[in-house]
Amino acid sequence: YIIPVIIIKHNIQGTLSPRDLESKTMARIITALLSVGTATAFLGAPLPVRPAVSTSLRAPSTRALPVPSRSMRRVREAARDATVMSASSFKVGVVGATGAVGEEIMGVLKKRGFPVSELHAFASERSAGKTLSTPFGDVESELFSLEAVRAMDVVFLAVDGDFAGEWAEKIADGEDGPYVIDNSSFFRYNPKYPLVIPEINGHLVKKSKLIANPNCT
Repeated sequence: YIIPVIIIKHNIQGTLSPRDLESKTMARIITALLSVGTATAFLGAPLPVRPAVSTSLRAPSTRALPVPSRSMRRVREAARDATVMSASSFKVGVVGATGAVGEEIMGVLKKRGFPVSELHAFASERSAGKTLSTPFGDVESELFSLEAVRAMDVVFLAVDGDFAGEWAEKIADGEDGPYVIDNSSFFRYNPKYPLVIPEINGHLVKKSKLIANPNCT
């Protein structure tokens, strides 16, 4: 079985800008949560193999196929969950929507065909009330509040570490809290929350509603 593995490394030659890297990482995180595309990748479908031409008259081997490993079974379970979730639509909140990272997140959501039923763009008091042109149409930015953000199904934090440290856990708290994907570096080394690379450990999204993004803002 073939499982795609993504290796994230520094772009020494500068062929990709930080914004390009951000887009790629957010696409993977989004896809790991809820898209059928990554579900297909998680399944580890074998590549088609051209049958070898036998040069002998011996009967074909009847040896049993190897039993999938525990890690493979876990990956497949994550794929099934992602497939089921992808059939729904979600209220999505982007905190920091008026910044470059927030704009990129909304672009990736649209590009990947993420099932957005409602898009809410949360901003600071200075930026709230502005009309934003997004891939989903014009959206009026809303003043951030804990109550409003917790009404979402999925929340992307395109904010700095201080803001994430103050609010991320409060947003995701409890059974009724939304999934929170933090794009800052605040939780990356906190063992309590998974640092998710979908092609490697996407199954961890089932264990925590607060997820750290391995790329930098």
